[in-house]
Amino acid sequence: MEFGEIAHKEQIKDGWRRSNKNDAGCQIMHSYSGQHTIQMTLLNIVSLRRRGANLSPDVRQHLASPRRAVTVPVVSRRILQGRRDDVSNVLDSSKVSGVSLRSICLELIRYSRHNLPIERQLPEHHAILQSLRLELLTQLEIPLVAFQESNLYDIHRARCTGALHFRHQGSRNDWVQVQAGSGEIYGALRWRLPGKLMALFKIRDFTCENAVRRVAAVRMLSAVNSGFPSDIDGLVLVQMREDAREFKIVDIVRIHSLAYLIPKGEQHSLVNSRIDLRMFNEAYSGIGIRGGGEPGWECVF
Repeated sequence: MEFGEIAHKEQIKDGWRRSNKNDAGCQIMHSYSGQHTIQMTLLNIVSLRRRGANLSPDVRQHLASPRRAVTVPVVSRRILQGRRDDVSNVLDSSKVSGVSLRSICLELIRYSRHNLPIERQLPEHHAILQSLRLELLTQLEIPLVAFQESNLYDIHRARCTGALHFRHQGSRNDWVQVQAGSGEIYGALRWRLPGKLMALFKIRDFTCENAVRRVAAVRMLSAVNSGFPSDIDGLVLVQMREDAREFKIVDIVRIHSLAYLIPKGEQHSLVNSRIDLRMFNEAYSGIGIRGGGEPGWECVF
């Protein structure tokens, strides 16, 4: 059985921390089942109140009191963290990320032409691009509205270490879902395609010292059979790309969430859309939550 890190934290890790580490399994189950029972009870009480049921005064007072649960975070936008101090320009980022300098320069030029206003487009001479100032980061926090909630957020933390090791082990470059269109052009994947993070960085606007562009370098996959699920396992099959569109630079608001892939051979993978109820509904019921907003230059102080 496979489940996400968020569910693992809520169901296992938090209960382990609360236990006395003596027969922890029973304590973890008791802790989580207690929380679940309380949440279901509160949902039932709220439902009864909406239907006009006669509730006791203490229950009505409890429902009218300020929320006790975690509410909307102060910052609900995507956040880049983990700045690397040994990278200051495009040439340095190429050495750390493991992506060729030529690929980065060509994609920066394409990104600049398609996403930046003419007065702020990047220089297209490779020698100048190599010295373009940027900050390389290793983590992207992506807030997603929790399933069946309107004021609670789950935080997906996408890691990207390039060619460097992560916590004294192998490098870590997470799979993410990238907005690659609109509507349902990729079948069950809707308007997203999986891709592997290769770099996270802030490009400083050379025409305005106090403005940056937050972008991600992603190695994209393509959907097999137009993104329609297989009749055998009900999952979407994706494959590696070998064309010029394989490596892309996108604004981080195009990164929708983490992606969960099941390898199937050397070139193919299955998109695990059953990792949680939110992803299941997005893939099979047409219930999608778009996030992020429109990209743009941001002032930094």
